[in-house]
Amino acid sequence: MHQILFVGSPEAASDLEIDESPAERFPCMSSRQYHREARSQLYALVTHCFSDEAYDLEFVYRAMQDDGPFLYELDQTTVTALARIEEEEATHLVTLWSECAVMESMALDSADTTDFLFQFIHFCQIAHNDNLSLFIYSDG
Repeated sequence: MHQILFVGSPEAASDLEIDESPAERFPCMSSRQYHREARSQLYALVTHCFSDEAYDLEFVYRAMQDDGPFLYELDQTTVTALARIEEEEATHLVTLWSECAVMESMALDSADTTDFLFQFIHFCQIAHNDNLSLFIYSDG
């Protein structure tokens, strides 16, 4: 499922209307094929927690209706950990992340994974440096 990752204040995210795209108001990036389960493997590597704990690092911030869309917020500790990753470490992290079972089953190009990770880290840096949050908009 395609999801949109965006940086913003909790107040601004709370004002997002059900028929409004986050791209109209916030800096956004596509989740591409990196769904929540795949991202949770990344979080586990970065935060050194168990995979099932890492899955919960994206928590429901707001349900726009009972059946969606939903806004998830990424735990601030995880945002900070991702924001602090240096370029050399990110390159190594791509290798480790790609070896996770869920990522191996997706058979992704390492250049695409590297590009996604660098962009994701950049968004975390923006959120961390500007005291904002990282949100995930999901329609289901």
